[in-house]
Amino acid sequence: MKKHIEVTIHVLIWGVAYFLILNSVNTISDFRKDEGPFWLAILFGMLMNQVIFYSTAFFIVPRFLRLKKMGLLIITLISTFVLINLFESFIDYNWLVGFFSSESESYLSYLQYNAMSSFFILLLGLSYALIKYWVQSEKLKRILYEEKLTTEMAFLKSKINPHFLFNVLNSLYAKSLKQNAPELADGIAKLAELMRYMVYETNEEKVVLEKEIHHIKNFIEVYQLRIAENDDVLINLVTKGDMKAVKISPMLLIPFVENAIKHGVNPKTKSVIDIFIETQQNKIHFKVTNTIQKSANDIIDDSSGFGLDNLKRRLTILYPDAHTLETKEENGLFISSLNLERD
Repeated sequence: MKKHIEVTIHVLIWGVAYFLILNSVNTISDFRKDEGPFWLAILFGMLMNQVIFYSTAFFIVPRFLRLKKMGLLIITLISTFVLINLFESFIDYNWLVGFFSSESESYLSYLQYNAMSSFFILLLGLSYALIKYWVQSEKLKRILYEEKLTTEMAFLKSKINPHFLFNVLNSLYAKSLKQNAPELADGIAKLAELMRYMVYETNEEKVVLEKEIHHIKNFIEVYQLRIAENDDVLINLVTKGDMKAVKISPMLLIPFVENAIKHGVNPKTKSVIDIFIETQQNKIHFKVTNTIQKSANDIIDDSSGFGLDNLKRRLTILYPDAHTLETKEENGLFISSLNLERD
């Protein structure tokens, strides 16, 4: 359902409900229609019910369901429900009823009436949120399934069997050791690890963050084989936190590193790439900073999008409402920053 259609339907439903109540009810609790502008009392009550409905349906339930924190969800719902009813009853008892009606009831009677009516609204908001969450989850599952099928089809169409490539690499590795070329052998071994990770580990929905970091290290080491000894290129990788206790979607971080190397390394000038990964409570922080280098024709290379649209789309599917992605240029540096909320 498109956003504007959903908004229109909500406006119509609340408008019709307000019109029907206003024109079909003579009294609500201590309010009397002949005691003043009865519409204001109904409008205020409906406003409070809207706060309960929309805070439940669009903020509280989606947020805590996504984080899978059911205890906090229940506590937050109850707290919000109680606070809103206390506030509404306070306004009714101390201002609205006294100003528009000559009737007099206790504060608890208003609280009881408001709680009964708003509890029904709370159930509506909860049902709406759960149904919408289920529909969105099914849609994401379908998208992921279709992408998986597309990937599998592309893989099946590949003319080269990966096992054949691994066997060739193993043979090259053995020959390089026989010819006393340990650096070449190490590079071949790292390349084989890179391929093995991309072929097999990516079949898993989540991998241990330590494996993803190891993949990044292998990628960097294989790339460094291309760098001459006199080239001023420095690549730093720093980790902070427990990398074994965290899982992440595979191949999610490597595009940042590939981009930094592609656009941040120039053998003719000093090139520095800093990679920082930190796990803290329920969050993962990943940051890559690289020097902005000039292209061959002395023009700044500003094509550092590194498939940013594709990356955003993947993050939206894998981490809906649980990530922030920022890229910026600052003092001759290109900075990419990704924050993820863990399950």
